[in-house]
Amino acid sequence: MTLCLWLPTFELRLELVRSPELDATSVALLDPAGGQRPRIWQLSARAAEAGVQPGMLISRAVALCPALTLLEPDPTHYETAFQEMLEALEDISPLLEPGEPGRVFLGMEGLERVHGPPQRQMTLALERLLEIFPPALAASTRAGWAPGTFGARVAAAAARPGAPVHVPDAQLPTFLAPRSVSLLPVSTSLMERLGRLGVSTLGELGRLPEEALVAQFGEEGRQARRWALGERRDPVRPRHRPRPIRVTLDLPAPTGQEAVLHAALDRLLDRALSRPARRGRSIGGIRLNGRLEGGGSWQVEVVLREPSALRNRLVFPLRNRIGLNPPPRAVESLGVEFFAFGPASTQTDLFAPGHGTERKSAGMNGEASYEKGGPYHISGPLGSAVRELTLKLGVSPLYRVVEVDPWSRIPERRNALLKLEP
Repeated sequence: MTLCLWLPTFELRLELVRSPELDATSVALLDPAGGQRPRIWQLSARAAEAGVQPGMLISRAVALCPALTLLEPDPTHYETAFQEMLEALEDISPLLEPGEPGRVFLGMEGLERVHGPPQRQMTLALERLLEIFPPALAASTRAGWAPGTFGARVAAAAARPGAPVHVPDAQLPTFLAPRSVSLLPVSTSLMERLGRLGVSTLGELGRLPEEALVAQFGEEGRQARRWALGERRDPVRPRHRPRPIRVTLDLPAPTGQEAVLHAALDRLLDRALSRPARRGRSIGGIRLNGRLEGGGSWQVEVVLREPSALRNRLVFPLRNRIGLNPPPRAVESLGVEFFAFGPASTQTDLFAPGHGTERKSAGMNGEASYEKGGPYHISGPLGSAVRELTLKLGVSPLYRVVEVDPWSRIPERRNALLKLEP
């Protein structure tokens, strides 16, 4: 059983909390991706009634709604508020899976003895949000209780502020049937093809033969049908949240010059990599935050394909993102956050120190000495692996290269292969 809490247009609602006088007007929040031609990201109901749509260019939106108020995004503020929301709900259930900002899934199986029946649990979760959010924001939260994360997602979409929806296990297929297929977590191409086929509800999708869906859409079509029929009930996947590493730097004067930002970024990365909490770990995700002059924030984020702990490999993708998405105004302070980590950044030696390149012999005074090129000896992880393979195969599967006549004109005479015994 899953509880889904959802705050639609989470980021825009946070801005309206800051400026409550705009609540009854036509408001639109700009896309944080920025670019040369900014677009509309989220908008109020009044703006939607005037014909403004998400993804629309600013010039087109203002032409449709001259009274439209445009707000610049503040990604740092949104991320902080969402993290506060997650931390407040962790006391209710240890199984917590964050979705997009403003949507959280809680695994509630077996918690009736702790928190009471489902209605009481939903009320408790909404009361917990009242402790961190203003009443107007917390009162806009929608709550849905159903088997599986998809069922809870649909239940939250069908709920209204102050009226949670509880879907028992046996009633899930009946509840899902009249709902829109747009709620399915599938690709955009599949959704567009379903629209061209005239499939608008989950019930219509569930009545289609499974063989036909697989033939048209592959495995994704099979899974979509299982969601629509209530057969697939995904459990809550608890998040793994490593403690992030954050460093900040106040600039001497607000600036938007790329060279100054690059120099500040280099200094921030050096400080972050030298933190004791980072030692022994590579970096998989980096977030660069900037506080803008006059209010607001700017943010770029990079997820590395191959985690690394080398500054040169971290700074290059960040500089590219700064070039593609520069700050809209002068930056007063910068901050770097390592939010994802990879495996250990150092690897233990396969060969024991001093082994494999030296030969022990007696010196002139009887003391032991070492000469290059002696018998090859392996130990540690590589030695264990070779011994296991030798026991399994009966012979050693590894060879070593030995120089025989390195100055020979015939390449085959320069080196020889000898079996490598553990």
